[in-house]
Amino acid sequence: MIKIITRLKSEALFLTATGFALLTSFIVMPKFSYIDTHVLMVLFNLMVVVELYKKESILDYIAINFLKRYTNQRVICGALILLVFFFSMFLTNDVALITFVPLTIIIGKKSNFSVLKIVILETIAANLGSALTPMGSPHNIYIYSKYAPNPITFLEITFGISLIGLLLLFIINIFTPKNELIFELESPALNTNTNVFMATLIFILILLNIFLKFSIEYITFLTIAYLIYKKEDILSKLDWVLLATFISFFIFVGNLSNMPPVRKLMFSLLSEKSSVYLLGIGLSQFISNVPAAILISEFTNEWKPLLLGVNIGGIGTLIASLASLISYKLYTLEYPEDKKAFVKEFSILNFSILILMGTLFYYFL
Repeated sequence: MIKIITRLKSEALFLTATGFALLTSFIVMPKFSYIDTHVLMVLFNLMVVVELYKKESILDYIAINFLKRYTNQRVICGALILLVFFFSMFLTNDVALITFVPLTIIIGKKSNFSVLKIVILETIAANLGSALTPMGSPHNIYIYSKYAPNPITFLEITFGISLIGLLLLFIINIFTPKNELIFELESPALNTNTNVFMATLIFILILLNIFLKFSIEYITFLTIAYLIYKKEDILSKLDWVLLATFISFFIFVGNLSNMPPVRKLMFSLLSEKSSVYLLGIGLSQFISNVPAAILISEFTNEWKPLLLGVNIGGIGTLIASLASLISYKLYTLEYPEDKKAFVKEFSILNFSILILMGTLFYYFL
Protein backbone atom coordinates (compact mmCIF):
# COMPACT_ATOMS: atom_id res chain seq x y z
CA MET A 1 0.00 0.00 0.00
CA ILE A 2 2.85 2.38 0.89
CA LYS A 3 4.50 1.66 -2.48
CA ILE A 4 1.25 2.52 -4.29
CA ILE A 5 0.91 5.83 -2.40
CA THR A 6 4.57 6.69 -3.09
CA ARG A 7 4.11 5.89 -6.79
CA LEU A 8 0.97 8.02 -7.03
CA LYS A 9 2.74 10.99 -5.45
CA SER A 10 5.18 10.96 -8.37
CA GLU A 11 2.38 10.76 -10.94
CA ALA A 12 1.31 14.40 -11.10
CA LEU A 13 -0.35 14.04 -14.51
CA PHE A 14 -2.52 11.13 -13.33
CA LEU A 15 -3.58 12.96 -10.18
CA THR A 16 -4.35 16.12 -12.15
CA ALA A 17 -6.34 14.24 -14.81
CA THR A 18 -8.29 12.32 -12.17
CA GLY A 19 -8.98 15.50 -10.23
CA PHE A 20 -10.37 17.25 -13.31
CA ALA A 21 -12.40 14.16 -14.25
CA LEU A 22 -14.00 14.06 -10.78
CA LEU A 23 -14.57 17.82 -10.67
CA THR A 24 -16.30 17.99 -14.05
CA SER A 25 -18.35 14.89 -13.18
CA PHE A 26 -20.18 17.00 -10.58
CA ILE A 27 -21.26 19.32 -13.39
CA VAL A 28 -21.98 16.80 -16.15
CA MET A 29 -22.91 13.16 -15.71
CA PRO A 30 -20.00 11.11 -17.16
CA LYS A 31 -20.67 8.30 -19.63
CA PHE A 32 -18.79 5.06 -20.21
CA SER A 33 -18.90 5.80 -23.94
CA TYR A 34 -16.35 8.57 -23.39
CA ILE A 35 -13.65 5.94 -22.84
CA ASP A 36 -11.89 4.78 -26.00
CA THR A 37 -11.42 1.10 -25.15
CA HIS A 38 -9.70 0.43 -28.48
CA VAL A 39 -6.82 2.78 -27.59
CA LEU A 40 -6.54 1.26 -24.12
CA MET A 41 -6.33 -2.27 -25.51
CA VAL A 42 -3.70 -1.31 -28.10
CA LEU A 43 -1.59 0.28 -25.35
CA PHE A 44 -2.08 -2.72 -23.09
CA ASN A 45 -0.94 -5.17 -25.75
CA LEU A 46 2.07 -3.02 -26.68
CA MET A 47 3.08 -2.90 -23.01
CA VAL A 48 2.93 -6.69 -22.82
CA VAL A 49 5.06 -7.02 -25.97
CA VAL A 50 7.70 -4.74 -24.47
CA GLU A 51 7.75 -6.53 -21.12
CA LEU A 52 8.12 -9.92 -22.80
CA TYR A 53 11.03 -8.61 -24.89
CA LYS A 54 12.61 -7.05 -21.79
CA LYS A 55 12.27 -10.29 -19.86
CA GLU A 56 14.33 -12.07 -22.51
CA SER A 57 16.78 -9.11 -22.93
CA ILE A 58 16.06 -8.86 -26.66
CA LEU A 59 16.38 -5.08 -26.85
CA ASP A 60 19.60 -5.06 -24.80
CA TYR A 61 21.08 -7.79 -26.99
CA ILE A 62 20.40 -5.84 -30.20
CA ALA A 63 21.68 -2.54 -28.80
CA ILE A 64 24.87 -3.87 -27.19
CA ASN A 65 25.92 -5.94 -30.19
CA PHE A 66 25.33 -2.93 -32.43
CA LEU A 67 27.35 -0.54 -30.24
CA LYS A 68 30.29 -2.92 -29.65
CA ARG A 69 31.40 -2.27 -33.24
CA TYR A 70 32.39 1.35 -32.56
CA THR A 71 34.94 3.24 -30.45
CA ASN A 72 34.60 6.80 -31.84
CA GLN A 73 32.57 9.05 -29.50
CA ARG A 74 30.78 10.89 -32.31
CA VAL A 75 29.91 7.65 -34.08
CA ILE A 76 28.69 6.02 -30.86
CA CYS A 77 26.48 9.02 -30.09
CA GLY A 78 25.13 8.93 -33.65
CA ALA A 79 24.47 5.19 -33.31
CA LEU A 80 22.55 5.73 -30.05
CA ILE A 81 20.46 8.46 -31.69
CA LEU A 82 19.63 6.10 -34.55
CA LEU A 83 18.74 3.22 -32.22
CA VAL A 84 16.40 5.37 -30.14
CA PHE A 85 14.93 6.99 -33.26
CA PHE A 86 14.02 3.72 -34.97
CA PHE A 87 13.00 1.72 -31.89
CA SER A 88 10.62 4.52 -30.86
CA MET A 89 8.74 4.13 -34.16
CA PHE A 90 7.55 0.67 -33.22
CA LEU A 91 7.80 0.27 -29.44
CA THR A 92 6.89 3.87 -28.43
CA ASN A 93 9.12 6.74 -27.35
CA ASP A 94 8.86 5.83 -23.66
CA VAL A 95 10.21 2.32 -24.18
CA ALA A 96 13.06 3.48 -26.40
CA LEU A 97 14.28 5.86 -23.68
CA ILE A 98 13.80 3.41 -20.82
CA THR A 99 15.98 0.97 -22.79
CA PHE A 100 18.74 3.21 -24.15
CA VAL A 101 19.24 6.01 -21.61
CA PRO A 102 20.52 3.62 -18.89
CA LEU A 103 22.77 1.97 -21.49
CA THR A 104 24.12 5.41 -22.48
CA ILE A 105 24.85 6.23 -18.83
CA ILE A 106 26.74 2.95 -18.43
CA ILE A 107 28.88 3.72 -21.50
CA GLY A 108 29.56 7.22 -20.18
CA LYS A 109 30.70 5.93 -16.79
CA LYS A 110 32.89 3.21 -18.27
CA SER A 111 34.49 5.67 -20.72
CA ASN A 112 34.55 8.68 -18.36
CA PHE A 113 32.72 11.20 -20.57
CA SER A 114 29.63 13.36 -19.98
CA VAL A 115 26.47 11.91 -21.53
CA LEU A 116 24.23 14.90 -20.75
CA LYS A 117 24.05 16.14 -24.34
CA ILE A 118 23.58 12.70 -25.90
CA VAL A 119 20.76 11.82 -23.45
CA ILE A 120 18.98 15.04 -24.47
CA LEU A 121 19.50 14.25 -28.16
CA GLU A 122 18.17 10.73 -27.56
CA THR A 123 15.08 12.28 -25.96
CA ILE A 124 14.48 14.48 -28.99
CA ALA A 125 15.12 11.46 -31.25
CA ALA A 126 12.50 9.43 -29.37
CA ASN A 127 9.88 12.17 -29.68
CA LEU A 128 10.53 12.85 -33.37
CA GLY A 129 11.11 9.22 -34.40
CA SER A 130 7.91 8.08 -32.71
CA ALA A 131 6.02 10.74 -34.67
CA LEU A 132 6.28 8.67 -37.85
CA THR A 133 4.05 5.69 -37.08
CA PRO A 134 0.57 5.22 -35.59
CA MET A 135 2.04 3.01 -32.83
CA GLY A 136 5.02 5.25 -32.06
CA SER A 137 3.35 7.19 -29.24
CA PRO A 138 0.11 7.18 -27.25
CA HIS A 139 -1.19 10.34 -28.93
CA ASN A 140 -0.57 8.88 -32.40
CA ILE A 141 -2.39 5.70 -31.40
CA TYR A 142 -5.29 7.84 -30.20
CA ILE A 143 -5.45 10.09 -33.27
CA TYR A 144 -5.21 7.12 -35.65
CA SER A 145 -7.92 5.25 -33.75
CA LYS A 146 -10.29 8.23 -33.57
CA TYR A 147 -10.02 9.52 -37.14
CA ALA A 148 -9.14 6.26 -38.95
CA PRO A 149 -7.14 7.96 -41.72
CA ASN A 150 -5.64 6.22 -44.73
CA PRO A 151 -2.27 4.76 -43.58
CA ILE A 152 -0.41 6.25 -46.54
CA THR A 153 -1.88 9.71 -45.88
CA PHE A 154 -0.90 9.43 -42.21
CA LEU A 155 2.71 8.51 -43.09
CA GLU A 156 2.93 11.25 -45.71
CA ILE A 157 2.15 13.81 -43.01
CA THR A 158 4.47 12.43 -40.33
CA PHE A 159 7.38 11.50 -42.62
CA GLY A 160 8.54 15.11 -42.89
CA ILE A 161 8.61 15.55 -39.11
CA SER A 162 10.81 12.49 -38.60
CA LEU A 163 13.08 13.11 -41.58
CA ILE A 164 13.80 16.77 -40.78
CA GLY A 165 14.15 15.90 -37.10
CA LEU A 166 16.74 13.21 -37.84
CA LEU A 167 18.72 15.56 -40.10
CA LEU A 168 18.78 18.24 -37.38
CA LEU A 169 19.95 15.72 -34.80
CA PHE A 170 22.85 14.57 -36.97
CA ILE A 171 23.82 18.19 -37.70
CA ILE A 172 23.96 18.83 -33.94
CA ASN A 173 25.91 15.59 -33.42
CA ILE A 174 28.62 16.80 -35.85
CA PHE A 175 29.88 18.96 -32.98
CA THR A 176 30.44 15.87 -30.77
CA PRO A 177 34.20 15.17 -30.35
CA LYS A 178 35.76 12.21 -32.18
CA ASN A 179 37.51 10.97 -29.03
CA GLU A 180 38.20 7.25 -28.84
CA LEU A 181 36.09 5.50 -26.22
CA ILE A 182 37.13 2.22 -24.67
CA PHE A 183 34.38 0.32 -22.87
CA GLU A 184 33.29 -3.25 -22.23
CA LEU A 185 29.64 -4.17 -22.49
CA GLU A 186 28.56 -7.68 -21.58
CA SER A 187 26.11 -8.96 -24.16
CA PRO A 188 23.16 -10.89 -22.68
CA ALA A 189 22.35 -14.32 -24.01
CA LEU A 190 19.85 -14.32 -26.87
CA ASN A 191 16.77 -16.24 -25.83
CA THR A 192 14.49 -17.29 -28.68
CA ASN A 193 11.84 -18.99 -26.57
CA THR A 194 8.03 -18.94 -26.43
CA ASN A 195 7.97 -15.43 -24.91
CA VAL A 196 9.88 -14.00 -27.86
CA PHE A 197 7.65 -15.83 -30.34
CA MET A 198 4.45 -14.65 -28.64
CA ALA A 199 5.68 -11.06 -28.26
CA THR A 200 6.49 -10.96 -31.98
CA LEU A 201 3.14 -12.54 -32.88
CA ILE A 202 1.21 -10.06 -30.71
CA PHE A 203 3.13 -7.15 -32.23
CA ILE A 204 2.34 -8.35 -35.76
CA LEU A 205 -1.32 -8.68 -34.81
CA ILE A 206 -1.27 -5.12 -33.42
CA LEU A 207 0.05 -3.93 -36.80
CA LEU A 208 -2.76 -5.85 -38.50
CA ASN A 209 -5.24 -4.16 -36.17
CA ILE A 210 -3.87 -0.69 -36.90
CA PHE A 211 -3.56 -1.03 -40.65
CA LEU A 212 -6.12 -3.72 -41.54
CA LYS A 213 -8.63 -3.36 -38.67
CA PHE A 214 -8.03 -6.86 -37.29
CA SER A 215 -10.06 -7.18 -34.07
CA ILE A 216 -8.17 -5.81 -31.05
CA GLU A 217 -10.53 -7.78 -28.78
CA TYR A 218 -9.21 -11.09 -30.18
CA ILE A 219 -5.62 -9.91 -29.72
CA THR A 220 -6.27 -8.88 -26.13
CA PHE A 221 -7.94 -12.21 -25.37
CA LEU A 222 -4.94 -14.07 -26.84
CA THR A 223 -2.51 -11.94 -24.83
CA ILE A 224 -4.28 -12.46 -21.51
CA ALA A 225 -4.78 -16.18 -22.18
CA TYR A 226 -1.06 -16.60 -22.88
CA LEU A 227 -0.03 -14.77 -19.71
CA ILE A 228 -2.41 -16.88 -17.62
CA TYR A 229 -1.21 -20.09 -19.27
CA LYS A 230 2.49 -19.28 -18.82
CA LYS A 231 1.93 -17.79 -15.36
CA GLU A 232 4.26 -14.97 -16.34
CA ASP A 233 4.66 -12.12 -13.85
CA ILE A 234 4.13 -9.52 -16.57
CA LEU A 235 0.83 -7.92 -15.59
CA SER A 236 2.30 -6.50 -12.36
CA LYS A 237 5.04 -4.75 -14.37
CA LEU A 238 2.75 -2.90 -16.75
CA ASP A 239 2.25 0.85 -16.45
CA TRP A 240 -1.31 0.72 -15.19
CA VAL A 241 -1.08 4.35 -14.09
CA LEU A 242 -0.67 5.39 -17.74
CA LEU A 243 -3.83 3.49 -18.71
CA ALA A 244 -5.69 5.01 -15.74
CA THR A 245 -4.47 8.47 -16.81
CA PHE A 246 -5.97 7.90 -20.26
CA ILE A 247 -9.30 6.88 -18.70
CA SER A 248 -9.31 10.04 -16.56
CA PHE A 249 -8.58 12.26 -19.56
CA PHE A 250 -11.29 10.55 -21.63
CA ILE A 251 -13.83 11.26 -18.88
CA PHE A 252 -12.60 14.83 -18.35
CA VAL A 253 -12.68 15.68 -22.06
CA GLY A 254 -16.03 13.91 -22.52
CA ASN A 255 -17.50 15.98 -19.71
CA LEU A 256 -16.06 19.21 -21.13
CA SER A 257 -17.40 18.48 -24.60
CA ASN A 258 -20.92 18.30 -23.17
CA MET A 259 -20.77 21.75 -21.54
CA PRO A 260 -22.38 24.24 -23.99
CA PRO A 261 -20.18 27.25 -23.04
CA VAL A 262 -17.00 25.19 -23.41
CA ARG A 263 -18.14 23.72 -26.72
CA LYS A 264 -18.91 27.17 -28.11
CA LEU A 265 -15.53 28.55 -27.02
CA MET A 266 -13.48 25.60 -28.31
CA PHE A 267 -15.26 25.45 -31.66
CA SER A 268 -14.63 29.18 -32.16
CA LEU A 269 -10.94 28.77 -31.23
CA LEU A 270 -10.50 25.79 -33.56
CA SER A 271 -12.27 27.11 -36.65
CA GLU A 272 -9.09 27.22 -38.75
CA LYS A 273 -6.40 24.63 -39.54
CA SER A 274 -3.72 27.02 -38.32
CA SER A 275 -5.44 27.45 -34.94
CA VAL A 276 -5.68 23.65 -34.49
CA TYR A 277 -1.98 23.37 -35.29
CA LEU A 278 -0.86 26.22 -33.04
CA LEU A 279 -3.10 25.16 -30.15
CA GLY A 280 -1.71 21.62 -30.46
CA ILE A 281 1.82 22.95 -30.07
CA GLY A 282 0.89 25.46 -27.36
CA LEU A 283 -1.19 23.18 -25.15
CA SER A 284 1.44 20.45 -25.36
CA GLN A 285 3.95 22.75 -23.66
CA PHE A 286 1.78 22.96 -20.54
CA ILE A 287 -0.22 19.73 -20.28
CA SER A 288 1.85 17.45 -22.56
CA ASN A 289 0.90 16.27 -26.04
CA VAL A 290 -1.23 13.25 -25.09
CA PRO A 291 -3.96 15.15 -23.18
CA ALA A 292 -3.65 18.01 -25.70
CA ALA A 293 -4.50 15.58 -28.52
CA ILE A 294 -7.47 14.13 -26.63
CA LEU A 295 -8.83 17.56 -25.69
CA ILE A 296 -8.52 19.23 -29.11
CA SER A 297 -9.85 16.19 -30.99
CA GLU A 298 -13.26 16.59 -29.39
CA PHE A 299 -13.78 19.93 -31.09
CA THR A 300 -12.37 19.51 -34.60
CA ASN A 301 -12.29 17.13 -37.54
CA GLU A 302 -9.01 18.63 -38.77
CA TRP A 303 -6.83 15.71 -37.76
CA LYS A 304 -3.87 16.60 -40.02
CA PRO A 305 -2.90 19.89 -38.32
CA LEU A 306 -3.67 18.25 -34.98
CA LEU A 307 -1.29 15.39 -35.78
CA LEU A 308 1.42 17.84 -36.81
CA GLY A 309 0.81 20.11 -33.84
CA VAL A 310 0.99 17.57 -31.02
CA ASN A 311 3.98 15.73 -32.52
CA ILE A 312 6.01 18.89 -33.04
CA GLY A 313 4.65 20.13 -29.70
CA GLY A 314 6.26 17.11 -28.01
CA ILE A 315 9.54 19.01 -28.14
CA GLY A 316 9.88 22.19 -26.12
CA THR A 317 9.29 22.09 -22.36
CA LEU A 318 10.23 19.16 -20.18
CA ILE A 319 6.56 18.23 -19.76
CA ALA A 320 5.61 18.62 -23.44
CA SER A 321 6.13 14.87 -23.80
CA LEU A 322 5.96 12.37 -20.95
CA ALA A 323 8.92 10.58 -22.55
CA SER A 324 11.11 13.62 -21.81
CA LEU A 325 10.37 13.28 -18.10
CA ILE A 326 11.59 9.68 -18.26
CA SER A 327 14.98 10.82 -19.58
CA TYR A 328 15.18 13.54 -16.96
CA LYS A 329 14.42 11.12 -14.12
CA LEU A 330 16.85 8.45 -15.36
CA TYR A 331 19.69 10.94 -15.90
CA THR A 332 19.28 12.97 -12.71
CA LEU A 333 18.98 9.81 -10.63
CA GLU A 334 22.60 9.06 -11.58
CA TYR A 335 23.77 12.70 -11.72
CA PRO A 336 21.62 14.68 -9.22
CA GLU A 337 24.10 17.56 -9.32
CA ASP A 338 23.29 18.10 -13.03
CA LYS A 339 19.57 18.92 -12.69
CA LYS A 340 19.93 22.59 -13.58
CA ALA A 341 22.42 21.84 -16.36
CA PHE A 342 20.05 19.26 -17.85
CA VAL A 343 17.06 21.63 -17.86
CA LYS A 344 19.16 24.46 -19.32
CA GLU A 345 20.66 22.46 -22.21
CA PHE A 346 17.41 20.57 -22.77
CA SER A 347 15.50 23.86 -23.09
CA ILE A 348 18.06 25.43 -25.45
CA LEU A 349 18.12 22.44 -27.83
CA ASN A 350 14.40 21.67 -27.67
CA PHE A 351 13.13 25.20 -28.13
CA SER A 352 15.60 25.83 -30.96
CA ILE A 353 14.24 22.79 -32.82
CA LEU A 354 10.64 23.61 -31.85
CA ILE A 355 10.86 27.15 -33.26
CA LEU A 356 12.56 25.94 -36.44
CA MET A 357 10.23 23.00 -37.14
CA GLY A 358 7.11 24.75 -35.83
CA THR A 359 7.64 27.65 -38.22
CA LEU A 360 8.57 25.42 -41.15
CA PHE A 361 5.52 23.15 -40.91
CA TYR A 362 3.17 26.10 -40.34
CA TYR A 363 3.71 26.98 -44.02
CA PHE A 364 2.88 23.42 -45.11
CA LEU A 365 -0.59 23.33 -43.54
